[in-house]
Amino acid sequence: MRAVILGLVAVSLALAGCGGWFRPRPVTLEATRPPTGDAARPPAPEPPKVAEQLTRVASELSELQNVVAKLMASSRQLEDQLIYLQRRVGELESQSRSRAPSPPSGFAPPAPMPAPPVPPLRSATTTPAEDLYRMGVEKLEATELDAALLILYDLVTTYPDHPLRESAQFLVADALYQQKDYRGALAELEALVGAVPTGAKVPDALLKIGLCQRSLGDSALARRTWQRLVREYPESVAARQARVLLRG
Repeated sequence: MRAVILGLVAVSLALAGCGGWFRPRPVTLEATRPPTGDAARPPAPEPPKVAEQLTRVASELSELQNVVAKLMASSRQLEDQLIYLQRRVGELESQSRSRAPSPPSGFAPPAPMPAPPVPPLRSATTTPAEDLYRMGVEKLEATELDAALLILYDLVTTYPDHPLRESAQFLVADALYQQKDYRGALAELEALVGAVPTGAKVPDALLKIGLCQRSLGDSALARRTWQRLVREYPESVAARQARVLLRG
């Protein structure tokens, strides 16, 4: 009997010793704290690459050059229109004076009103027109359109009566047309015809004016422009092209 009791006691002690292995371990504050220091910081973003910055700056510079070119075109066009209107005013005043009735005898004729003076054009450069034209053509051939437009605008503004003015302004209009800037091209061509109405480039300008008008959605106006070209310049190459367009 004593042996049985001793055996039960030994089994109880053994079971009590094994129970310590299955007791849950206490959770400490250190285990629940979030990581601190460098381990908790997100990775720093990579700095932008220099090539991307240069590309963005070049794009912004190109946009600014386009804006400057368009502003110069608008300024030059307004200046040409002002000169044309002043010439027309002078012609109308001359016609009015020639048609005015003679004053009755015994009265002195009134003194004629002086025509308003034409403001001189600002000289934007001292470079000869021939050099400007050559440089503009070279820039066009190198597809540097913004630089070409600025140079050719300079020629048109500084040398409005030079023989190369027509070709320079026509090249400007053609470059704008190739860029699908039909309104800008149309404005340049109309300014050319208004400033030099008997110039050698007028037939070609009228042909391209019609093309601009058609591209802007006014086919009826384009046909009238081509009809005018055929009527006023029937023997020109541009008139032959206009006849083909009118049959289309």
